[in-house]
Amino acid sequence: MDRNPDIIEYISRYCHNYWTDLEKKASEHHIAQTKFLPHKDRDSRFGELYRCNTSTDPNVLELLRDGYSSFLETVANRIYDQHLNELELNRCPNCKGIARTPTAKQCRYCGHDWH
Repeated sequence: MDRNPDIIEYISRYCHNYWTDLEKKASEHHIAQTKFLPHKDRDSRFGELYRCNTSTDPNVLELLRDGYSSFLETVANRIYDQHLNELELNRCPNCKGIARTPTAKQCRYCGHDWH
């Protein structure tokens, strides 16, 4: 099976139950940096969310060293390598292409509809 970008994107978006605790902390840190940092001094709620979700753990920061997109690709590749047989990937019954979402019922490749 090809490890194409669409499968990597699908896994990084919809297979969070396979993320490690460290990967979850890295994602929370990234969200805190992008969503809460700009507002942390203007609103106490954002300040608290920022403080609770940022990390100084060098292992967390190392995961994000090359940026969030690279982090997501690395996580998805790890999940693909370690859990491919367990993953419930939504594939087109006609061409076996990966659907856009876990609940999609129309193929983005061949147009097959399985509603």
